[in-house]
Formats: sequence, C-alpha cells, structure tokens
Amino acid sequence: MNVLRNFPDLKTDRLILRNIGKEDIEFIYQLFSNEKVCEFLYDEELFTTKNDAAAFVD
Repeated sequence: MNVLRNFPDLKTDRLILRNIGKEDIEFIYQLFSNEKVCEFLYDEELFTTKNDAAAFVD
C-alpha cells in the first residue's frame, strides 16, 4: 500500500493540496513536454506522449 496514494486532501482558504489523478494527465503532459520548464523542474527525459504522463500519474 502506498501511503501517499491515500493521503487526504488538505485545504485552506487559499490553497488545496491533493493527489494527482487521471484528470491531470493533460496538464502534466504539457508541463513535462516543455523543454524550458523541464530544464529547471524535472531531471528526466521530456515526455513525448500523453502515455508518458499517464504512466507518471500511475
């Protein structure tokens, strides 16, 4: 069992922290397929397909 998968949402008046899910695949793909973003945020290969993002979510 992965503890982080079952972590509850945390909410304040200005912020919501929640687990990533399948509804986030498009955003994650756009983020991690952008060379300029990944230069500073992600230390792996650029995502080239939405399947890469789906695997990241899983």
